[in-house]
Amino acid sequence: MTEIRNRPAAPSVAPARTQAPAAQPARTNQATAASRADVLNRAELARTRATMAPVQATPGSWRGGPNTEVGRAIQTMRQRMSDVNITIKGDTPQSLFDRAILDNKHITNEQILEMSRVTLPQLATDPATRAKVLERVPNARELPVHHFTVAMMSAVTGIDRAALSEACPDLGLTGAPNTPLLYAASGERMQRSTALHDFTDYMRGAGVKGVNKAVWGVENRILSALVSAVGGGRY
Repeated sequence: MTEIRNRPAAPSVAPARTQAPAAQPARTNQATAASRADVLNRAELARTRATMAPVQATPGSWRGGPNTEVGRAIQTMRQRMSDVNITIKGDTPQSLFDRAILDNKHITNEQILEMSRVTLPQLATDPATRAKVLERVPNARELPVHHFTVAMMSAVTGIDRAALSEACPDLGLTGAPNTPLLYAASGERMQRSTALHDFTDYMRGAGVKGVNKAVWGVENRILSALVSAVGGGRY
């Protein structure tokens, strides 16, 4: 006789409970807050940029980067002028040099490099002429326009300022030592144009051709001086 056994009843399986999703409103609020913060940050950044002064390019940087020969020469010249605080008609030696020479499209890179190689013997006034200068303007070396002109010339050439002042007491004086016209200008406009013309014409005398023409429109010493005196020039 076959024994019939009752199979044990299968355990009842309780239906799995589905976890309720996390509260959506909290996540939504967090996302909204983050979005608002991002918008505010962007707006603040835009306002800051709008109020910032535009970045000015370094004068003469268009001529060549800091790793080029002309770029290195320009950096050295400007650094040498950075400590000179003499101001004439709103210009320091550096700002006048920047505007009239470095940013002047008529001045070539080769001319700038030639300027950097000019030596004291190429610029020095002869002893007899120095004596005439100091006889007519005894305090020539003490004038602010003289220090202004010497600082600009020294920075470009690398010649010591004191040595340059000693060798060229006429730097910054209006007129020419060997003419009846030689004096210390009282007006700042004339002082500034004289300083710049002395710079360009001394460079011409030292063999850097075309600098007078680049700044004044004419190369001749007398004609360029006349253009300077009447307030002309391309700077």
